[in-house]
Amino acid sequence: MILLFGLMLVFLLLGMEIGTAMGFTGMIYILLSWLGPTPIALSVIPQNFIYGADSFPFLAMPLFILAGELMNAGGVTHQLVRFSQALVGHITGGLGNVSVVANMIMAGMSGSSVADASATGSVMIPAMKRSKYPPEMAAAVIGASATIGPIIPPSIPFVVIGSMTGTSIGRLFIGGAIPGCFMALMLLITNYFVAKRKGLVLERRFDGKELFRSAWEGILSLLMPPLIIGSIILGIATPTEAAGVAVAYALFLGVVVYKKLTFKNTLEVFKKSAIITASLTFTVAGAAVISWVAISEQIGPKMTEGLLSITSNPILILFIINAILFILGFPLEPLPLTMMLIPIIFPIIVKLGIDPVHFVVMFVVNVQLALITPPVGASLFVVSALAQTSVAKVSRAIIPYLIGLLVALVIITVWPGLTLWLPNLLMK
Repeated sequence: MILLFGLMLVFLLLGMEIGTAMGFTGMIYILLSWLGPTPIALSVIPQNFIYGADSFPFLAMPLFILAGELMNAGGVTHQLVRFSQALVGHITGGLGNVSVVANMIMAGMSGSSVADASATGSVMIPAMKRSKYPPEMAAAVIGASATIGPIIPPSIPFVVIGSMTGTSIGRLFIGGAIPGCFMALMLLITNYFVAKRKGLVLERRFDGKELFRSAWEGILSLLMPPLIIGSIILGIATPTEAAGVAVAYALFLGVVVYKKLTFKNTLEVFKKSAIITASLTFTVAGAAVISWVAISEQIGPKMTEGLLSITSNPILILFIINAILFILGFPLEPLPLTMMLIPIIFPIIVKLGIDPVHFVVMFVVNVQLALITPPVGASLFVVSALAQTSVAKVSRAIIPYLIGLLVALVIITVWPGLTLWLPNLLMK
């Protein structure tokens, strides 16, 4: 079994699409079974492919992807940046603070780190460079703050993992709200000290009138996250139905309010969203094959026994899992990590009695760090290109922000109440 997962890792490192890599690995496992007394039918692969994608909660994923793309193309980003600048632009760290807050608000709309990095980075990185921020610092703060994207609801990873494990997507959405804001707080603190050390001066004073004006003019954009989460909490809509509402609202903002969405660019948004959705759906279908293999080989119970032989303390086991995830995050990106490990690790969590919502939020926070760690971090490449600087320089500049996020991860791990208080309060 270790050889099979090693083979899948080799496929991924060679650049094979993850869904294909998982399907090939499952096929090799089945073909090897023909050498033994109980051969497995090849029909298991298409059966699990169909089963993996056949989920009503999973329908929320393409809708949230579409809503995020419509918001990005519909002129919402500029409104959010203006409001963020009026809110925190006067604090030491200036435009870096604005980037963190803008990404935190964007997180409540797109649910994707790379999408947030691209959207806010295209606005904020040129602005920071004009204000004499080092290009690598401008790119680093955008890349680091974009990791909040899948933590504050809505979240594409929460939809995927919730669909795979049967965990309530509504509770996951609400559970990510406070940890996501806490990550933003840690980044604001980090940015304050980085700006102090670099001697970056403030360019503006607090302007209450501008704050009120930007909030008033951007109020319709700022209403998007409460609209999504409120409809779920109040029982008006399921996460899938709330995603449909988000698409309709994003279209309304882009076409009627900001008038940035034309027929042509709306078609482009739909095309891009369809491509992303197809790729993710194929990946989730491939993950169902690997999940079947893991269950057949009893990987979960075997790993549970192995970890319990080391320690029975749930917090220590969570730290061991965190260490494994962080190390694997250097050669792999979040989606491969999720698809490979959730089917294996989740049974361990259930066995130990760890709350699934606490674990999934911790897991997603950790794997998002893979986007800002070399050599394959997607967000690093996006922000480096936007800042017109090298990935190596950005990788060095992002270290203080990565440390801040690791501190947040540790606190989220040891303090389950940070994640569970809000869903326990609002959802039974």
